[in-house]
Amino acid sequence: MKCRLSHTNTLPRGITLIDVVVGTAIITIVFLGIFGAFKLSIELVYNTKAKTGAVSLVTQQMEFIRSLQYDAVGTVGGIPSGAIPQLSQESLNGVLYTVRTFIQYEDAPEDGLDVLDENGITADYKVIKVEVLWTTRGFSRSAIAVSRVAPRGIESIAGGGTLRINVINSVALPISGASVHIVNSGVAPAVDVTASTNANGSVIFPGAPSASGYEITVSKDDYSGAQTYDSSAGNPNPNPGHVAVAEGTTSTISFSIDLLASLRTFTKKAIGPGMFSDAFDDTSQLFSTSSVSVQEGALTLLDSEGSYAPEGSGTSISINPQYLSSWDAFSWDSTTPPSTAFLTHVYYFDGSGFSLVPDADLPGNSTGFNSSPVDLTSLPTATYDQLRVGASLSTGDLAVTPSLLSWDLSYHAGPTPLPSIPFGIRGTKTIGTDGSGIPIYKVDATYTTDQYGEWLVDPLDPDAYLVTVSAPTYNVVERCPFDLSVLPNSGTELTITLDTKTTHSLLVNVIGNNTPIQNATVVLTGPKSGNQPTSACGQTYFGGLTNDLYTVSITAPGFLAHNEDVAVSGATVFSVSLPGQ
Repeated sequence: MKCRLSHTNTLPRGITLIDVVVGTAIITIVFLGIFGAFKLSIELVYNTKAKTGAVSLVTQQMEFIRSLQYDAVGTVGGIPSGAIPQLSQESLNGVLYTVRTFIQYEDAPEDGLDVLDENGITADYKVIKVEVLWTTRGFSRSAIAVSRVAPRGIESIAGGGTLRINVINSVALPISGASVHIVNSGVAPAVDVTASTNANGSVIFPGAPSASGYEITVSKDDYSGAQTYDSSAGNPNPNPGHVAVAEGTTSTISFSIDLLASLRTFTKKAIGPGMFSDAFDDTSQLFSTSSVSVQEGALTLLDSEGSYAPEGSGTSISINPQYLSSWDAFSWDSTTPPSTAFLTHVYYFDGSGFSLVPDADLPGNSTGFNSSPVDLTSLPTATYDQLRVGASLSTGDLAVTPSLLSWDLSYHAGPTPLPSIPFGIRGTKTIGTDGSGIPIYKVDATYTTDQYGEWLVDPLDPDAYLVTVSAPTYNVVERCPFDLSVLPNSGTELTITLDTKTTHSLLVNVIGNNTPIQNATVVLTGPKSGNQPTSACGQTYFGGLTNDLYTVSITAPGFLAHNEDVAVSGATVFSVSLPGQ
């Protein structure tokens, strides 16, 4: 018996594409990690080297200053003055550094602070601040050291006084971190130094040379600025003027700055009448027709070989006024010979197409109207912002036809943007007076709204502003808000509504509890009388008046009534505050 042994050879399979992709991904991940760690280590070494250089420069500058005599410790243009530059640049190990040195007298609490100082000298010692700045990979970095040096004997500021600058906001809270720049080129050596206010909003410079003409400018990012002003032909009486420092005394000046704001102004045309009309000169104002024709200024049933169609219809194009305020009336002119009939309907856009306005909002619309006009004032514009009007014509005698000669749909629209209107704003903050004692205002500027009837003033000092409009063909019918107050860190909006100018007019502004009163009833009695409610801004306007005396009577729920005679001449403004009941 023979046995046969069989052998099976297993050959290794080849490497697939998936194996290659996975292997490559693993290798990539590993090497990216290695490269990232390598790059990080290089940057770490570079940053450490750069910081070491900065610390070395700080130490070097500080040791140099401390090696000087006390009286020599000062900066060029600083208080105290000296030969040390306030700014210098050094290159070390391929890195460019900026060295900033600030030296200032300091009042020590041991002998009393400020006016309580026992010997009246607040320059007890000098504080030295050395800051080195450099840039690494686009990032700004710094190293800082602070030290102090004291005189060997009794402190002294012979020939000098103290300059104190306080910086507050509009509610008298201190502003810390504000930059105070002081310049005086009239002393030798000249002063040109910048310091930051402390937590109390103050910068104090004991040892300031006795002199007049200290120019001070206060600034802070995102804040309004403040400064002293020089006497000039345009501002002969500046306020505040430059500061004087007398020997042995303290000169104090305070500045108010606050977070900047913005003002967006809109100029608009007042609500006015509008009209859709069709005199049927052609079919351009018709959306659809059926068995009707337009000829010789009339819409009639279609005439076919001397015989009219028994019935037909026509529908207008969409009436979709921009800035729609209210609908008014639908009216028409028609003829209905015997044996003919004519009806009209009103349609609205329901979101997908045009449907009949329901009888609940327009009674009789489903049946149709044969008597003009139709009152549309009750239709709410929020629901009915687009309308169409339609006509149904019919005849029982094919030899005659009803005729629609014209139709009109009136409405009111507005306020609408009014472009290119010049307006001025003037704040209450002043910087002095002219030779006649007339105030010179910090903000007194004129702007013109753009093609959209808008203009943005940004940035703008927080303040209360007077607004004027230079539009000879218009009268201001509403200014909302009436009294413009721009608060810090705010975006304020002002809307100025105008209407066609009349020689004499009256704008009435009604407030109560310092708030505009809406829907107060204002009755005007005189050569022209009227009865109008106030708007949401508490105002109403009467145009086309005469140069006469009028009686204005105002009532509002929760307030006492007010009656007053007002002389109307030109564009007259009357403002009243109603006391509460």
